[in-house]
Amino acid sequence: MTAATAPAATFPADVPVAPATRFRRRAVGAAGVVGGLLTAAGFATTNWETSTGTLAYLDSLVADPIRSQVAALLLHYGYMGIVPVLLALAVMTRRRHRVAGNVGFGLAVGGALALPGLLVTDFYDMAIRRTLPADQAVATSDAAQALPLGGFLGGPLIMATFVGMTVLGLAAWRAGFFHWAPTLLIPFALVFPIVVPIGVVQGIGQGIALGVFLLAVGITVLRMTDQEWVSGTRGAGR
Repeated sequence: MTAATAPAATFPADVPVAPATRFRRRAVGAAGVVGGLLTAAGFATTNWETSTGTLAYLDSLVADPIRSQVAALLLHYGYMGIVPVLLALAVMTRRRHRVAGNVGFGLAVGGALALPGLLVTDFYDMAIRRTLPADQAVATSDAAQALPLGGFLGGPLIMATFVGMTVLGLAAWRAGFFHWAPTLLIPFALVFPIVVPIGVVQGIGQGIALGVFLLAVGITVLRMTDQEWVSGTRGAGR
């Protein structure tokens, strides 16, 4: 049968499942669940500043150094769960809504890979505030933020990640694998800081939104069948 006459949508529901499939599917699902829980815990543990400005941020870090270090570690490992979640959503959209899935994955993956590493700056900012006078600490921290190529490590990349996760989540919903409600938590996490610009409520609200999204994707993966995972077909193997 030539490529011109081969049916495009006849992926069999009983496509062979490799022996490692179940373990790998469960590992990806578990990574999403753990990532969601750690992310929410990291936001809840963070000692959030109560006013704007670099000095307020630096002071919030050193107000309770142990707590700040624990929060940074929780967020570092929690954010590592984002990439497995993106891969899972890509699997869910491998047959239906492929274009949206590809666009969402392309937008999201760069920032998702960079995000965990950004938490190292918390340790540097903490050390800067503890070892320098306030004005010098602020000047040093601001100077680091002002370096022209620093934006490629965050900023627009992180924004693109949230947009990409939203597109992927909606594509997975349209493909029949995911519910639309957890996906709406991602734009909520972006808009919420505009409504509540600073403080504990903002931080915990964002953390819960992102954490629940990661958790929901992880649980969805754990509930998928191996046939669904390898075929990208909803209902395969049930």
